[in-house]
Amino acid sequence: MITRAFDRSAMSWSYEMHLQPMLSASDIEGLPFGSVFGSVPGHTVSKRHAHQDGEMFIVLAGRATVVLGDEERELGPGQVCYLSPFGFHEIRNDHDEPFDIVSVYWEHIPSAVAVLEKAPPRDRLADRTLVFCPPPTPNGGLHLGHLAGPYVRADMLVRALRSTGREARYVTGTDDHQSYVAAAARLRGTAPADVATAEGDAIVATLRAAGVDADRLTRPAKDPEHAGRIRELLARVTASPSVREEERETAYCPSCDLSLHQAFARGACAHCGASSDGEICEACGRPGEARELTGVRCRICDTEAVTRPERALWLDLNAHAEELREYLRTAAASPDLRILVERLLDEGLPPYRLARTTEWGVGLGEGQALDAWADLALTFLDAARAEAEEGGPARIALFLGYDNSFYYAVLLPVLAFAAGLGEHLPAAFVTNRFLHLGDEKFSTSRGHAVWADDALAAAGPDAVRLALLRDAPEGRVTRITEERAGRLAEDPLYLAARAWLDGFAALDKNGDGLVPGTGAWTDAHREFYRCLNLTTRQLDGLVLPEAFSARGYVDLLESFVKRCAEFRATEETAREVPSLAEEARTSLALEYLAAKVFAALAWPVVPGLAQRVWEWLGLPGEPVREADWSFLPSGSRCAAPAPVAPAPAPAPASGRS
Repeated sequence: MITRAFDRSAMSWSYEMHLQPMLSASDIEGLPFGSVFGSVPGHTVSKRHAHQDGEMFIVLAGRATVVLGDEERELGPGQVCYLSPFGFHEIRNDHDEPFDIVSVYWEHIPSAVAVLEKAPPRDRLADRTLVFCPPPTPNGGLHLGHLAGPYVRADMLVRALRSTGREARYVTGTDDHQSYVAAAARLRGTAPADVATAEGDAIVATLRAAGVDADRLTRPAKDPEHAGRIRELLARVTASPSVREEERETAYCPSCDLSLHQAFARGACAHCGASSDGEICEACGRPGEARELTGVRCRICDTEAVTRPERALWLDLNAHAEELREYLRTAAASPDLRILVERLLDEGLPPYRLARTTEWGVGLGEGQALDAWADLALTFLDAARAEAEEGGPARIALFLGYDNSFYYAVLLPVLAFAAGLGEHLPAAFVTNRFLHLGDEKFSTSRGHAVWADDALAAAGPDAVRLALLRDAPEGRVTRITEERAGRLAEDPLYLAARAWLDGFAALDKNGDGLVPGTGAWTDAHREFYRCLNLTTRQLDGLVLPEAFSARGYVDLLESFVKRCAEFRATEETAREVPSLAEEARTSLALEYLAAKVFAALAWPVVPGLAQRVWEWLGLPGEPVREADWSFLPSGSRCAAPAPVAPAPAPAPASGRS
């Protein structure tokens, strides 16, 4: 006889609850299930998670709410519930007493696979999604490193969502009030507003040349009502008990009479030792005041900094730590962002200065303006609120560089909590690292860059987008050589797609461009049709914001084009056999259907080429991504010639060297 007893002293902490092994196959040979005792302490919530197993909870003591997906049930002693495979679940105990259970779990792969088949990725897409991108700082032009981060990837997601019939809107702008704009203006001997306007206009033109068209552009320096709206939101923040006015020591340059912060300060990060500007380290992502940098100097004149006391508004981030933890429990976030934020939370969040001694930005009086990053966060909330008022509720996905994780995953949520605007926060964070040119980061100041305008003019937007999506710095630093940057139009997917599409001209034996209807089917035809639908489902899964992968998408799309080319190669001979005329019609109909599928699946990546294929097939509007693919009607006429890619259109001149 084997016995086990519920014993709190024998429990360990896992899944954010107490667990104790009960009985499993390691105890009893052939036992088809595992089991544990579990206990969720009062006023806590277990980890939200899913697994391939089926699971059953048997309640021993206490009361709590068991959540499975969108369903909730309060359970008490003697009650039992079943949790299906891959269902995200948690236990929320709002009572004083612990919630004690027995969990019995078992693996039945056919059931798990059936759950996945009944819930294709497309069903998880929201009806309306707002895709936010951090506004680029208008202190210079965009290089390929900029485009490779959030901008083209976010546009890829927006197009993919729209092709499924969902509403998706792209929101970005220019970060006009950044200290980097003011610093650039000082170095150029001009006004910050002039720099922000001229460089901002050039940035917007570059994004459009790359096929990135924003639905909402926030341009603070060109919006006379921006300051009023932001001050209204700031008033809501300052009404919170977590904001107070304090006097603290601040880095200062006596030569320039400058309060040193962000772009005006340069030194070494106190945490990782990397070269860093004030307030944030790009290398490790940690925040810190400019005065905390090692060897901090003025960026304008290179004078060694001193300190002086300055009085300003400060936000107690740590006062909202528990709210932030709760928010991040349900928000989708990449591992690198989650690691950084959880480490900061465990160490204790530092206070954040909301006002800077500067003349540039939203003025607050007494020689101070709103901190640029607080301005950016409130601008985000202002845009999200406006979108909700104009178009209704939406799921928000935010693309951002990992180096800005603190600002978007800590400062932004805390400001939203303080202002009572938490409902407008992102549901998903999609991060990126850096694209390097060779072995070093792109650098405007050192001229170590390939300018986006030059690349777009040389290779065209489709080729540039494809190259950057293929090497997207997702979860890692990626690299592009100068040689490859000069040969972007030679991407293997781009060349293979063009060769396959060019081959349609030879299929039109009669020269009338008519698409045949299907006839008799072979096993090969059936499996190719299955491939069209399965590939679509696989690619649908990669455009879920929670699982987004531009690199994976390009790789799978390239495999799809190779599969289409192989299908043609093996079918061409069979089409010449007189007794297989009926099968030949099906073969040709499938080829034209594959072109339709390609246009819809490739539109997020290479929109120009995909749109030409769509129009060549005689289809209206923008490419539409069907859940189950329907054939082109028999007798449809395709325009001639086949949709080869034209020469790239000139992009706006960068004026860079």
